[in-house]
Amino acid sequence: MASPARAIVAALLLGLCPGDAVHASVEQAASATVGADGLRCLGASTMQPLVAAWANAFQARRLRAGQPRASIHVADTTRYSAAGVAAVRAGRANCVTFAREPFPAESAAFKSMPERAPIVVPVAGGSYATPHGTFAIAIYVNRANPLHGLTVAQLSAVFSGEPVAGGHQPLRTWGQLGLRGRWARRPIHVYGMTPQRASGNPPGIVNFLDRRVLGARPWRKDLRVQVDAHGLSALAAVVRQVSLDPDGIGYSGFGYATKSVNAIALSVGHGAPFVAGTPTSVASGRYALARKIYLGLPRTGTGGLTPLACNFLSFILGADGQRLIGQDRMHFDPLTARQHSAVRRLLAQDHLCDPPMRTKSTGRSPPHQAYVTSSGAIRIVGYNDMRWMLEALDRRFGAMHPGIHFDLVLKGTRTAPAALAAGSSLFAPMGAEFTDQALRQYRRRVGADPLRFRVAHAALDPRARSSPLAIYVNPANPLRTISMRQLRAIFTSPGRLAEGAQLGLGGAWAHWRIRPCGLAAGTALGVFMRRHHFGGAGYVDGYRGFRESAAVMRHVAADPAALCFADLNQANPGVRVVGIRLPAGAGVSRGSRQDIVSGRYPLDRHLYVYLRAPAAGDPLACAYLALMLSAQGQRIIAAAAPGYLPLSDAERASERRRLAGCSQPVMKSPSSL
Repeated sequence: MASPARAIVAALLLGLCPGDAVHASVEQAASATVGADGLRCLGASTMQPLVAAWANAFQARRLRAGQPRASIHVADTTRYSAAGVAAVRAGRANCVTFAREPFPAESAAFKSMPERAPIVVPVAGGSYATPHGTFAIAIYVNRANPLHGLTVAQLSAVFSGEPVAGGHQPLRTWGQLGLRGRWARRPIHVYGMTPQRASGNPPGIVNFLDRRVLGARPWRKDLRVQVDAHGLSALAAVVRQVSLDPDGIGYSGFGYATKSVNAIALSVGHGAPFVAGTPTSVASGRYALARKIYLGLPRTGTGGLTPLACNFLSFILGADGQRLIGQDRMHFDPLTARQHSAVRRLLAQDHLCDPPMRTKSTGRSPPHQAYVTSSGAIRIVGYNDMRWMLEALDRRFGAMHPGIHFDLVLKGTRTAPAALAAGSSLFAPMGAEFTDQALRQYRRRVGADPLRFRVAHAALDPRARSSPLAIYVNPANPLRTISMRQLRAIFTSPGRLAEGAQLGLGGAWAHWRIRPCGLAAGTALGVFMRRHHFGGAGYVDGYRGFRESAAVMRHVAADPAALCFADLNQANPGVRVVGIRLPAGAGVSRGSRQDIVSGRYPLDRHLYVYLRAPAAGDPLACAYLALMLSAQGQRIIAAAAPGYLPLSDAERASERRRLAGCSQPVMKSPSSL
């Protein structure tokens, strides 16, 4: 049965009451008879949760469309793809979860059973560096090695003992790769895993490199083979050996990197750009050694896919199925547009699905139930410093709505926009606003701007990551107050306000040449000041930007001519906070708790929650935000570590008015507002 959370969310999205919710589940039996019209999937354990999530969502879609349940079993009784292959050959399964490409022996075995041989179809990209997550392969050299990149053909000529198509002979010295001087005659030492195990099959990574790099040519005979040992895997051993050998080169995962090795950039061919392995380049398919995961799906008697397999694959390859990939713990990547087109061509060329599959999305915005995990938890992705308030709010929300529970994935503000755009987070809790780049990417994916709500003020506790800002000078500087208008002139208008006399200082300080500094222009705080207080103008020439507030403090303490902005919570005896003169003779504010909560302090900051638009389409997110903006919710926020300050009554009323159009069926609880 589905979890209560999944059922309630399904009910909300379908306009039902919780008691009427649709239940979508995947049967996971240890053994089952494979029906002619059903699917039984066995194989790689790393793929089982994702395939189960696909099956759950596929079943739910069928139920919403008034179609009968499909017979799909995703068994959790195997660990490796080879076990799924064996089950297919024994007639106990007809669907294999392949976390790697089929071994040559497996492909040969499939050819011997044409009526039951599964068709192997890519369904997702591998991960960047997740352990066991079919991760991309990095090529490492010793840190002392000046090599920056290789083409795949060069890499093949390094790894193989036979000539490579295109004229590349086996490469044995670093000089053959273009290195000069003392490197020219040095030998290349290659480290790797055993090319073939006792079973006769290679390790999965070696199998990938055999296909992608060597093209079935043999590995060089002097390969320095590393094996798994107690406390040290073969892949970790490869990196360790390369770190100890200046002439070494080897392959491993990006998660095994150390400071003693360099991962080199790769090019797919002569004239193509060299691309370093990063999460972005792997997800986009530009990195040459990114990998994929596959499903082996059953044929019919005529050699095509079964109708159920076609329909299930249609869902997996569609927008809704690909979005579910982002929720999986293995951090697989969705297929790129080019990979998706290649799969479609594969299926079309032999009429494997007739009529052709339709994978059109159900809408430009992803379905909001995508944030429900396979266990039924509601996922929230975003700012790590909001953990304590969200945990307390989660408990209260769960008490108000039994059956709802949450999965907090709080690794930083920068992780929130993409998850919100993908629909894999209920909302986006953030310690800063969307950057311009993140907003452009969000608009391209969703087609509309997100809705932003203030939910708390920054904290005055040094333990908090989000602090109000302050203006600092050296203790020797007599400046006590300054206006925001003067600050804008100092930081953005060259020559307009550059001396102490222009700030009302006399004596020797009248000729003070102001040296502005603060957080670097590209940092979140640098962007915040420019966007909110400097009218979007760029910083003046000579502005000195630092990566963190602590560095600003050290600079101000050492430079009597400095006037800088940084976190208010970083104040110390080596610097002095300058008060901000408020307009119309309203006094001076130095960032007291009362001034911050009342909105009097100009350099205050906020914590935010972003919702997908239109908000009326997501009653669960609306209900949660209504709790956050209630008097009770603000008390919960104020009581949680590390001391973020609640909104004022006026601010809360303003945000609640903006929330008024947000749909909250079933979840309303007027007594709590």
